[in-house]
Amino acid sequence: MVQIPFLSLKRVNEIIEPEINEAVKDVIDSGWYIMGEACQKFEKNMASDLSKESGFVIGCNSGTDAICLALKVAEIKPDDEVITVANTAIPTVSAIVSVGAVPVFVEIDANTWVMDVQQVSEAITPRTKAIVPVHLYGNMVDVSALKKLLLNLGREDITIIEDCAQAQGAALQGKQAGTIGDFGAYSFYPSKNIGAMGDGGAIFTKSAIAYQQLKMYHNYGQKDRYNALVAGGVNSRLDEIQAAILDVKLKYMHNWNRYKYKLMKKYRELLQDLPIKFQAITAGCEPAWHLCVISLDKSYNRDDVQVKLLNHGLQTLIHYPNPVHLQKAFKKYCQYSLPVTESLTKTILSLPFNYVMQEEELEQVAQIIRKCL
Repeated sequence: MVQIPFLSLKRVNEIIEPEINEAVKDVIDSGWYIMGEACQKFEKNMASDLSKESGFVIGCNSGTDAICLALKVAEIKPDDEVITVANTAIPTVSAIVSVGAVPVFVEIDANTWVMDVQQVSEAITPRTKAIVPVHLYGNMVDVSALKKLLLNLGREDITIIEDCAQAQGAALQGKQAGTIGDFGAYSFYPSKNIGAMGDGGAIFTKSAIAYQQLKMYHNYGQKDRYNALVAGGVNSRLDEIQAAILDVKLKYMHNWNRYKYKLMKKYRELLQDLPIKFQAITAGCEPAWHLCVISLDKSYNRDDVQVKLLNHGLQTLIHYPNPVHLQKAFKKYCQYSLPVTESLTKTILSLPFNYVMQEEELEQVAQIIRKCL
């Protein structure tokens, strides 16, 4: 019987339930449910939160579409190559394939578990048109180093689309995730750093031109009603109720992230002497932990450990057990192995971790883990 669930979304949302109810009621009473004032307000507030300089946010219906739309605006064409990693959620890669592009997988760093920037240069070809670095679990890829690499190679034409689905609020040398490259793609899946009560996503860009294009692409390609200026537009709009909920959560996000940073530190202290490894933080990064993931020593069978923990009442998950390049749908895009990626995905385990978790609960989790290892 599960005594400690991995996550209770009901409990996470209860702490601000009155504000959420009020925000939702305001939208219902307004009678305007798509592309209205609530979405405009949230987009403006999120843009201001991300960058005190210039910047624009456009809401869309998912983090997947956030990447797709950014790729469209970047004019990624069929058979163009897009570099990314394989230890990510399927949507990162399905978004690339959905525009007809070819995903090219590079290896990750064995300690930070994110894209090994130095390996990117070997993957670049004349067909390379974009790179999607994935900020994993709340830690960031060194996008500044990636931009410097492209500059040194004379390939500043390559578009950088940061996958920030798990790292909203993280920063690298003072700049928030999603604001260093050309686009930032965000997910508001219910469990994210700010989660909708449904699905949703958003894109950040500093380019006013790209912003105007995104506004058209996410709304059938229309500049205004019944007047399409771009082909390939889709219906990918963040609805008013979700935007209102997200706007409530946005003002709490950084405090929640700071609290989770404290919890992560506690986990590391309590489990430091066990045969496990935590994700190293990229130099210059202030992580915004979305998940607490450990890597078990190779002497353990991860699946057996997970069952043993569950028998003691502790539910854990795996993010992600199957690297994308080995999955049937995408295997044709990768004819070589990624040993670091493949090794890591066999040993990782995600522990209960959220901003309503109490330290006493965390200590209970640690005790169960100690008992089972």
